[in-house]
Amino acid sequence: MNDPLVPVLAIFAACLVFALLLVAWREQWKLAAVKSRRSSALMHTSQPFTLVVPARNAGATLGPLLQDLHGQTIYKEKSEVIVVDDDSDDGTAGIVQGMSKTWSQLRGLKNKGIGKKDAITTGINGSHGEIIILTDADSRCGPERIGRILQEMASAELDLLLLPVRMADPRGWLASIQQMELAGMVGMAAGEALMKRPGLANGANMAFSRKAFEQVEGYIDDDHASGDDVFLVERMRKSGLRIGYLVDPAAAVTVEPEDLWRGFVQQRLRWAGKMRALRGLFPWLGVLALLLPWGLIYVTSTTELNNSEHQLEATLLLVLAWLLWLYPVPALVGEVRATFGQSRSPFAALLSFLAFSIYAPIIAVSAIFVRPKWKGRVVLR
Repeated sequence: MNDPLVPVLAIFAACLVFALLLVAWREQWKLAAVKSRRSSALMHTSQPFTLVVPARNAGATLGPLLQDLHGQTIYKEKSEVIVVDDDSDDGTAGIVQGMSKTWSQLRGLKNKGIGKKDAITTGINGSHGEIIILTDADSRCGPERIGRILQEMASAELDLLLLPVRMADPRGWLASIQQMELAGMVGMAAGEALMKRPGLANGANMAFSRKAFEQVEGYIDDDHASGDDVFLVERMRKSGLRIGYLVDPAAAVTVEPEDLWRGFVQQRLRWAGKMRALRGLFPWLGVLALLLPWGLIYVTSTTELNNSEHQLEATLLLVLAWLLWLYPVPALVGEVRATFGQSRSPFAALLSFLAFSIYAPIIAVSAIFVRPKWKGRVVLR
């Protein structure tokens, strides 16, 4: 008879490594959050900076965002805001034209290409700032965001600064899943970057120097429709540039969840597509993490413990393996939510994690064959 302790030991070891990594990310987040609370916002800057807002059919959300950017507690003579219209067919361009009449630092540009990467490139090429700050047109931010970003980039001498994104309070089960999922992704992205191995990022909230963007040649030869965030991180990391993460609620942007299941699925298909295009160790680690719960189920259901001389040891290791898999992610999610002033909601976080473990592998496989739509366009790659 085969010894059941061998596969049990293997899955236990995998869960232990998984748990240790998540605990390390959580500790990095906690330390960085404490550090940010001890610093004060920078109220002026000697470097000119540009806020680039790529916008496609953002007529319903752009106005409130521009009001947030106009209300920043930062020396505005050094700033400019450029909204790049990516072939919108609603009132996006009109909003910019109207507000620019009383706000001299606001300008609108027409995208010289197609898609978000071309829109970002158009904005940077038409800007004067030495620091570029990206903001999605459907997000909101607080008045100290820009000051905190500039302070961190200057004090840490960074080429690229990754920043947190929080989701508005949920309005139902679908929104709750998205909020928990985003909190987990933000915690993982921060943990990776703070441990000097940046990989994940969120293009809704990023900052980098113009010099660094030009050094890696921006998005030249990058023909993927999405991934303006992770591919830029990958290029800058490979070039040896300095990348940091700021864990500070004041520097975060807030986004709304998808209201419909169709939008939810399309968004994740797009994310899965860009993750599949990444190179190196990180995407393989992601695949292993997605397969881990299914490995746990397989080993638990197929291991014959009866009449085994290692029955007690194998049973104990299986129980510990399940605990090592179940606990760390909700704990990380709770830590991120607490930093944003949201309730930890451990039960909701656990349910969302279990749901994610079911739908994420399905999405990952589907992304190989399905080309989702974004803003009315088919994502080709």
